[in-house]
Parts: sequence; structure tokens; C-alpha cells
Amino acid sequence: MLANLLALALALPLSAAEAPPDRMTEHERAIHVLDRLGYGPRPGEVDKVLAGGVDAYIARQLRPESIGDSALEGKLRSFRSLRMSGAELYAAYPDKKTRLAGMLGSGRKPQEVAQELAAAKVLRAVESERQLQEVMTDFWFNHFNVASQKNQLRWLVSPYERETIRPLVLGKFRDLLGAVAHSPGMLIYLDNFQSTIDARYAPAGSREDIAEMEEKMSEGGKKKGRTKLGLNENYARELMELHTLGVDGGYTQKDVTELARILTGWSLDRPNKKNRLKDFAFKFKRRMHDPGEKTLLGVRFPWSGEAEGDKALDLLAGHPATARFIAAKLCRRFVSDDPPAELIDRVAARFRATDGDIRETLRTLFADPAFFERRFFRAKVKTPLEFVASSLRASRAEIRDPLKVAKSVGGLGQPLYQCEPPTGWPDRAAPWVNSGALLARMRAASALFNKSPGAPVSADAALPLNGADARVSGKAVTAYVDAFLGGEIGERTRAGILARLDHPGMSLEKLAALVIGSPEFQRR
Repeated sequence: MLANLLALALALPLSAAEAPPDRMTEHERAIHVLDRLGYGPRPGEVDKVLAGGVDAYIARQLRPESIGDSALEGKLRSFRSLRMSGAELYAAYPDKKTRLAGMLGSGRKPQEVAQELAAAKVLRAVESERQLQEVMTDFWFNHFNVASQKNQLRWLVSPYERETIRPLVLGKFRDLLGAVAHSPGMLIYLDNFQSTIDARYAPAGSREDIAEMEEKMSEGGKKKGRTKLGLNENYARELMELHTLGVDGGYTQKDVTELARILTGWSLDRPNKKNRLKDFAFKFKRRMHDPGEKTLLGVRFPWSGEAEGDKALDLLAGHPATARFIAAKLCRRFVSDDPPAELIDRVAARFRATDGDIRETLRTLFADPAFFERRFFRAKVKTPLEFVASSLRASRAEIRDPLKVAKSVGGLGQPLYQCEPPTGWPDRAAPWVNSGALLARMRAASALFNKSPGAPVSADAALPLNGADARVSGKAVTAYVDAFLGGEIGERTRAGILARLDHPGMSLEKLAALVIGSPEFQRR
């Protein structure tokens, strides 16, 4: 059966099946905003959006603080790690070395922190009424990606999302950039916490200080000889290439080095042998900082200590290349893998005019006529997270074990909070579209309607029929298309599904899975 489902999916390319008028119908507009501003419609939600107005729905999602979410918040209370500080997590989820040394209580394993965060992410995507906020939290975490497997990120990934990313996803970009730059998570992930004054670039008068610091750092160490100080350019490079200007943003290797010099001393306090309950926190360490003059993007930076870093962040956040880079990423997320250059220009202009106000930039994007051009309807391929969340929403599935559901997202190729490259997960279709990935999604769709008591999720295939005759039939196909796809499906796909109604062993569960596994459902 899965082979037949796969054959159907591969026979229909992941592109628009028909070529209707340039503008979306109002019904398509409702589906579009539910797909793009959130994780897809639940049954009946398209009609609700139509009744209240598409524009009103957009306006409401842009003000998540006005939307109640108590039902979700109640379910999240069972994940105690979500509310804990880095120090509390370090104490409650010790690593093996610490447990064996008997330095902390036995607790649980540190990897459970990211596992609970991933489970909460799935619950938020499926059940939150603040859909745009969840999409933007995912967007900005991916933009400022950190991987939970690296060193102390095991204890910091949850506070990083909760305190650094989530509160600022619709605020000012400069505030978000600054929060990330000061966060222990990013300082560790891209190694800036250990970047120090470097004898190759420091003023001549600093050489004695460098030698003294190297000797002091070597005292009591296991290695013989002097510990060498030096720049680590990882964060400086990614700050320009991935966080602000973009790879074509006009900076040079010299700028990378100068920015790294500016950010020397941006380090952190963290738990140690004397105080294992100390929290992780940003700390500017003056003696690690390069006191020389620097020049970044043609702008002189006379020595001013920690303030140099803030000045550099101001320069980068306000740069025209940053406005275009962020605008392009937003357009790629919400419109198309290859959004129109004119749209990017308009969104970038609004970003600059509002001093990087993310909410106002999105408001402009969603109000632009290009956002609702018919060619962009279901033009984006869903990531594994988007596929899982949208299928759970569409089928009204009961989530029995969020931890296993989150693990299934990883099984589809997107292990949450474990993307090692700083680039984050791909935001274009190609990496997610291949026969193996489609087959895995088909299996996931089938598992959705598994009636086993031990299944992590359970959806009732009879529910979308609304009390109608529960038989495999064309009417059942129409009911599933209405419930899962807002009634919008290509004629070739519908014909392919109808042709399989007489297939041996066909059941309502398999028929529902067939619609969830359809090419149209793979897109948003």
C-alpha cells in the first residue's frame, strides 16, 4: 500500500497542478494565511477565518499578546525543564562525569532538556492559538541557530529560546541581535567566550600584559608551558554572514578579524567547582579585550571597552545589506523559495524605515499584493516539523506522547534543536524532497490513524465524516479533502485517490492517510 501511495506522490510534481487566475480566491486566501502564518488549518478553521475576515485574522496574529492560550499553557506545565534556569538545569540534569563524582544529585540526563523542549515545540505548533508567534520563534531560532549537543548548550538551549528568542520575535531586530550576542548559549556555540586579545593584532604596549595573562592562565593547568591567548573568529564571521549582512553583504576577511577584535572579552560567568549553582551569564572581561583601535566596514572604533561591541551591533543592524538579507529570508519563509526581487525591496525598505521593527515589517509583507498572488498558493514544501504539526492539526489527532512525536520529526530528517551547522535548517524545498523522505511521510500519515493504545498519537478517521455513512467512497474522499485540505486539491490527485477506492484492503484509515500523504498536503 505504501508503495502505491509513494507512486502517486512521485507522479505529481510538487508544484501548482493548475494555472488559475493571478489572484487567489477569498477561500484560498484563508487557507494561505493559515498555512503561512501558522502550521495549517484545523477542520472548520478556514470558515472561521472567512467569517471574521482574512485581514482581521492577520491583524490578530500580529498581536499575540491579545490572544489567550491557557489550554496550551496548562499542558506545558508538565515539562518542568521549560521553566528552569541554566544553573537549575545543570544541577537537575547532570552529565555522567558529574554524577559519577557525586557532585550533584542523581537527577536526569542532560539530553532530556532538549527532548522536553522539542516536545513542547510540537505541542505549541499544534495547539497554540498564537500561531504566528510560534512560526516566528522557529524562524528566529533557526536564524540564530545553536545546537543542543555542544558542550554546555545541553543546559542552555531551553533558556536560550525562552529568554533570548521568544520574547523578541516580533520586536526590534536590534534588540534581538543584542540579546543573542549577550546570550551564554551563542557565546559558547560559536566560541566567542574564549576569544581574547591576540599578540598578532594588539598594540605593542599590550605585549607584556598578554605574557602575564598567559602565564597566569597556565598556573595549575595540566599542560606544560604557557597557555596561548588568541582570537576566535567564529562568531564574528557568522554574525556578519548569517545574522546580519549576508554572505554578499560587502564585508571582507579584514572586517571579520576587526569585528572579532572588537568582541574580545565578550565572555561569560558559569558554574565552576567552587560554585556549581552559579547561573550562566554574560560577562565582559576587560583583560581579555583588545585595547587597540579597530576599523569595521570603514568605521573607526577607538578603544572603549565593552561599548565597542554595542557600537558594532548598531552598525550591523542598521546596515542596508542587513535590511535586504532579513527581508529576503522573511519573503522566502512566507512567500516562495525564490521571492520576487521587487517584493524583497519593498519589505527591506519598510524594515529600514521602522528601524528594524519586525512586526511592522511583517505587516507590510502580508499586506503586499504579491503575498496573495495565485502562483504562491501552496508553493512552499513543508519541513518535517511543518508536515507533522499540520497533519496533527488537520486530523484533530490526540497527542498522547509529545516526546515520541517530537522524535518522529527527527525521524523525518529534522531532529529538533540538533542542527549542528550555524546555518540552521534549509528554507528551500530541495533538501526535503526525495523518494526516501516522501516514503517516510507516507508512513507517518499511516501511523496517524493507528488505533493501537500504545501509539503516541491517535486520529479518528471517522471524525471528518461528521456522522455520515462511514464507508470507503467518493463522499469520504470529499470529506477528507474538505477537512484536511480546505477542499482544495488538484484534479489529478483526486482522480488518483478515487482510482484506489477498490484497492484490496482499502479502509477509511488508509484513505485518510492517502489524503494526508498527498502532494497538496506536502505543500503550504
